[in-house]
Amino acid sequence: MSVYTNDVLIEGVRRDDVLAWLSEPKNHRLIVDGAWDGLRETGTGCFDLDIKSQPRPRVLSYSFDRVDEEHGGRRVHVALDGRRLKGKLHYSLRTTKPSTNTLVTLHVDFDGNGYLLLLAEKLGLRPRLEKGFAAMTENLLREIGKLRA
Repeated sequence: MSVYTNDVLIEGVRRDDVLAWLSEPKNHRLIVDGAWDGLRETGTGCFDLDIKSQPRPRVLSYSFDRVDEEHGGRRVHVALDGRRLKGKLHYSLRTTKPSTNTLVTLHVDFDGNGYLLLLAEKLGLRPRLEKGFAAMTENLLREIGKLRA
């Protein structure tokens, strides 16, 4: 299983406000737009993301799933699907000091065919995925930062 994580500190925006923004499926377009090599909206909160990688290009489907407020935490869940790239993505939110700051962790777990996924990653897929997920956190910081204004 392949795991990717990225953290972003959003200053001046409370956790509940970030959660409310992430809970809107339409806002997810602002997160994925420009982070990948192509984007097609297939429904509200659902996208096909084009990934140019070796040995061949891939398509990763991103679908808003649900909001989870159990266990005292705040998470927004997204389903990921693609050829040998089935997995889960979630955004975890934590309040930091001062209480007006929110730490968002983007966490991805892929559970595809281990050997073939590992081979694809070694051939260049992993750096492209890392770049895309990092760009998503930058987009998230930019868009949610507008809530301060």
